[in-house]
Amino acid sequence: MNSYEDFRRSFLADLVVQGNEERRYRHQQLAAHYGVQAALLRASLVVWDAERLIAIRCWDGERLRPCREWEKTLDMFLSDHGYIWIRLLPAGAAIAGGSAATGSAPA
Repeated sequence: MNSYEDFRRSFLADLVVQGNEERRYRHQQLAAHYGVQAALLRASLVVWDAERLIAIRCWDGERLRPCREWEKTLDMFLSDHGYIWIRLLPAGAAIAGGSAATGSAPA
Protein backbone atom coordinates (compact mmCIF):
# COMPACT_ATOMS: atom_id res chain seq x y z
CA MET A 1 0.00 0.00 0.00
CA ASN A 2 1.39 3.45 -0.87
CA SER A 3 1.15 6.68 1.12
CA TYR A 4 -1.88 7.86 -0.89
CA GLU A 5 -3.74 4.64 -0.06
CA ASP A 6 -2.70 5.01 3.60
CA PHE A 7 -4.05 8.57 3.60
CA ARG A 8 -7.32 7.50 1.96
CA ARG A 9 -7.87 4.58 4.32
CA SER A 10 -7.04 6.70 7.39
CA PHE A 11 -9.34 9.52 6.29
CA LEU A 12 -12.25 7.17 5.56
CA ALA A 13 -11.68 5.22 8.80
CA ASP A 14 -11.89 8.46 10.78
CA LEU A 15 -15.22 9.20 9.10
CA VAL A 16 -16.49 5.70 10.01
CA VAL A 17 -15.76 6.36 13.68
CA GLN A 18 -17.81 9.58 13.46
CA GLY A 19 -20.80 7.76 11.99
CA ASN A 20 -23.08 8.62 9.10
CA GLU A 21 -23.58 12.25 10.06
CA GLU A 22 -22.51 15.02 7.73
CA ARG A 23 -19.81 17.08 9.43
CA ARG A 24 -18.27 20.47 8.74
CA TYR A 25 -14.50 20.78 8.31
CA ARG A 26 -11.99 23.36 7.16
CA HIS A 27 -10.02 21.79 4.38
CA GLN A 28 -6.80 23.49 5.55
CA GLN A 29 -7.14 21.86 8.98
CA LEU A 30 -7.75 18.45 7.40
CA ALA A 31 -4.59 18.84 5.31
CA ALA A 32 -2.58 19.71 8.41
CA HIS A 33 -4.12 16.86 10.42
CA TYR A 34 -3.27 14.24 7.77
CA GLY A 35 0.10 15.77 6.91
CA VAL A 36 -0.66 16.33 3.23
CA GLN A 37 -0.49 19.42 1.08
CA ALA A 38 -3.77 21.32 0.81
CA ALA A 39 -3.81 20.89 -2.98
CA LEU A 40 -3.50 17.10 -2.64
CA LEU A 41 -6.25 17.02 -0.03
CA ARG A 42 -8.59 19.06 -2.23
CA ALA A 43 -7.90 16.92 -5.30
CA SER A 44 -8.35 13.71 -3.30
CA LEU A 45 -11.66 14.84 -1.83
CA VAL A 46 -13.00 15.71 -5.27
CA VAL A 47 -11.94 12.30 -6.63
CA TRP A 48 -13.47 10.47 -3.64
CA ASP A 49 -16.70 12.41 -4.12
CA ALA A 50 -16.77 11.40 -7.80
CA GLU A 51 -16.10 7.79 -6.80
CA ARG A 52 -19.05 8.05 -4.36
CA LEU A 53 -16.87 7.24 -1.33
CA ILE A 54 -17.88 10.50 0.32
CA ALA A 55 -20.32 13.30 -0.39
CA ILE A 56 -19.02 16.87 -0.21
CA ARG A 57 -21.09 20.01 -0.09
CA CYS A 58 -20.20 23.64 0.45
CA TRP A 59 -22.14 26.81 1.12
CA ASP A 60 -22.40 28.93 -2.03
CA GLY A 61 -23.99 31.94 -0.36
CA GLU A 62 -27.52 30.61 -0.76
CA ARG A 63 -27.43 26.86 -0.07
CA LEU A 64 -25.19 23.86 0.54
CA ARG A 65 -24.29 22.86 -3.00
CA PRO A 66 -22.90 19.38 -3.84
CA CYS A 67 -19.35 19.18 -5.14
CA ARG A 68 -20.38 18.02 -8.62
CA GLU A 69 -22.50 21.15 -9.08
CA TRP A 70 -19.54 23.52 -8.71
CA GLU A 71 -18.12 24.61 -12.05
CA LYS A 72 -14.69 25.15 -10.48
CA THR A 73 -13.98 22.99 -7.44
CA LEU A 74 -11.33 25.42 -6.20
CA ASP A 75 -14.11 27.99 -5.83
CA MET A 76 -15.92 25.50 -3.61
CA PHE A 77 -12.93 25.18 -1.31
CA LEU A 78 -12.43 28.95 -1.17
CA SER A 79 -16.05 29.77 -0.34
CA ASP A 80 -17.40 29.86 3.23
CA HIS A 81 -13.95 30.54 4.72
CA GLY A 82 -12.69 27.13 3.60
CA TYR A 83 -15.43 25.11 5.29
CA ILE A 84 -16.81 22.01 3.59
CA TRP A 85 -19.42 19.47 4.63
CA ILE A 86 -18.45 15.80 4.30
CA ARG A 87 -20.54 12.66 4.72
CA LEU A 88 -19.25 9.12 4.44
CA LEU A 89 -21.04 6.94 1.90
CA PRO A 90 -21.33 3.12 2.07
CA ALA A 91 -18.60 2.50 -0.52
CA GLY A 92 -16.18 4.62 1.52
CA ALA A 93 -17.10 2.78 4.71
CA ALA A 94 -16.44 -0.54 2.96
CA ILE A 95 -12.91 0.55 2.04
CA ALA A 96 -12.30 1.66 5.62
CA GLY A 97 -13.64 -1.60 7.00
CA GLY A 98 -16.63 -0.16 8.84
CA SER A 99 -20.24 0.74 8.24
CA ALA A 100 -21.52 4.18 7.24
CA ALA A 101 -24.95 3.25 8.56
CA THR A 102 -23.88 2.15 12.04
CA GLY A 103 -20.75 4.19 12.56
CA SER A 104 -18.83 1.13 13.72
CA ALA A 105 -15.09 1.51 13.96
CA PRO A 106 -12.92 -0.42 11.51
CA ALA A 107 -11.78 -3.85 12.71
